[in-house]
Amino acid sequence: MRAGGVVGWTALVAALLVAAGVLLPIPPQFITASELDVSFAATLNFGAAHGYAPGTQLISTFGPLGFVFYDQYQPDTYAWLLAWRVALAAATCWTLAWIGCAAWRSPWGGAVTLLTGTPFLAVPDVWFLVLPALAVLIELPAGRRPPPALRAALGAAIGLAALIKFTFLLAAVAVVVPLTLADLFVWRRLPLTAAGAALAAILGWLLAGDTASDAVAYLVWSVRDITSGYATAMQLPADRWLLLHTIGVGAAVLAAALWLVRQRLRAGRWAADLGLAAIVYLLIKAGFVRADVHMYITAFGLLVLGILLAVLWSTRPARLAVAAVLVALLPGGLWPHTAASYGPPVLNFPPIFPAAALRRLAWLPMAFDRKPLDSVHTRQLAGIRANNPLPQAVHGTVDIYPDKQSVVLAYPLEFRPRPVFQSYMAYSPRLARANADFLAAASAPDWILFRIAPIDRHLAAIDDSLSWPILLTHYRFVESAGLFALLRRRETPLAWHLEPLARVEAETHDTVKVPAGDGPIWLRVDIGETRRDALATALLSGPLTYIGIGLSDGRAQAFRITPALAREGFLLSPVIEETADFVRLVSGAGAGKIASSVTVQRAAALGIDDRPRPVAFEFFRLVIGE
Repeated sequence: MRAGGVVGWTALVAALLVAAGVLLPIPPQFITASELDVSFAATLNFGAAHGYAPGTQLISTFGPLGFVFYDQYQPDTYAWLLAWRVALAAATCWTLAWIGCAAWRSPWGGAVTLLTGTPFLAVPDVWFLVLPALAVLIELPAGRRPPPALRAALGAAIGLAALIKFTFLLAAVAVVVPLTLADLFVWRRLPLTAAGAALAAILGWLLAGDTASDAVAYLVWSVRDITSGYATAMQLPADRWLLLHTIGVGAAVLAAALWLVRQRLRAGRWAADLGLAAIVYLLIKAGFVRADVHMYITAFGLLVLGILLAVLWSTRPARLAVAAVLVALLPGGLWPHTAASYGPPVLNFPPIFPAAALRRLAWLPMAFDRKPLDSVHTRQLAGIRANNPLPQAVHGTVDIYPDKQSVVLAYPLEFRPRPVFQSYMAYSPRLARANADFLAAASAPDWILFRIAPIDRHLAAIDDSLSWPILLTHYRFVESAGLFALLRRRETPLAWHLEPLARVEAETHDTVKVPAGDGPIWLRVDIGETRRDALATALLSGPLTYIGIGLSDGRAQAFRITPALAREGFLLSPVIEETADFVRLVSGAGAGKIASSVTVQRAAALGIDDRPRPVAFEFFRLVIGE
């Protein structure tokens, strides 16, 4: 072997080490009670460790391998986390290295591909959304066809990723289905990618201890409620110019990909076109439904695709230089634009570059001798308990609202989470009803830690709205415990019903008086929507909907609401803004902040004024104990 070849293979091995440092969960993150996502990850790990089935016992966009998404250390699941990540990283690195080596006919191509592409795959959403696109890109090196073992291994990785999050399942289906049709009817070969994906998904589901009925429930919840609900409950408006910039870059990346497909494939181009177009669209939607730090999913995902296309295009120095400039200016240009609009990537979104990746590898021995990790985990739990002391009287089953599951998990308590385990995720009436039914059942938790902490300026009572009458009638206030109101389940629940007060037909921006009356006021709001509204929501995200509430003391407040939940109803008055307000309500200690008027307003996408919509207000008195 010539010296140049030795250096090239050495560079490839070094690049593989860097990729391992990027993709493996080392060092892991540790549990805290400060971040909402940390408690989310802790609950997914809890569910995996205790056999909670997605779609029935834990309902979210995450599947049975959802805990693999996060790098969080939990003693019961870390070995599985590491094992699944090693399998996914091995298939990903093999594919990237093969693309580069086959395109350049040199190990240097593999080294360049890994070193430039994998830093951005440190963002899990980028990694697992781009992964199916690799099944198309392995078909594009000039004069080379991917080995069958690689296609099967990549398919298996795609199948496992599909069990992590429903979005990744959509990406897998969007790519694998057209490729399978091309395999069978155009290329006349075994559909090894599809076979690997299907087999891995089935085995992964069974290894998680879940059943076929759980799979059906998970898919139904995801398709019917979660996907559409997220776009109308969690959306944040995007910067108009950044969105237009992104659409232009996405179109350019897709155009380059389709051009390369036409240069390299003689037949079956439509399959590659459909798969790549789907991935570009999903990357844009993943970043711009909730337009905050999530926009780095789009920026980094398009950048990875641009890098791979540049590697595949040519090995000629002049062309490589042109490709490098285009990648830096087009997908690369989204990074500084996003940073200028919304700040640098934080939380789970920063890329990991080679120097940092190699430093991370120093933690690898701890994956096999986990005493240091267990020690840090134990200290973290002790810190959570110190900052969130609970009375010794708390025993038996416990749930916590609206989030901060880490607090319960830090104690030796029997955590019994509701199906939609963080309240803001009850995006639809069916999801909210699932939680309310759980709370009203005989198996409901004995204790609840409750606090008011809505996100995105949501009206507190809109999150888990259908559970509020159950909380007020099936539980009683015991005492305050730090940030939380401690509630205990009543032996005999109180009765409750809704007594109609008034119905008012109005439009958005109209101010409507709240009927006078004793006791809490329940409100149902039905906002008329057009086909254009539905189309905009399906393509990207829906408009933001606000309710303005005038208080009897002359003050006025504005809160976000979710239209689908508002149609089912929520507690309007007294207005609950703080945990102390809820304590006053549940303990019957005074009227609190009384609502005197309401109005509904909408903020359309990109800040464009929308025409008025009809709004029907139905007011009820929430009667308890009569």
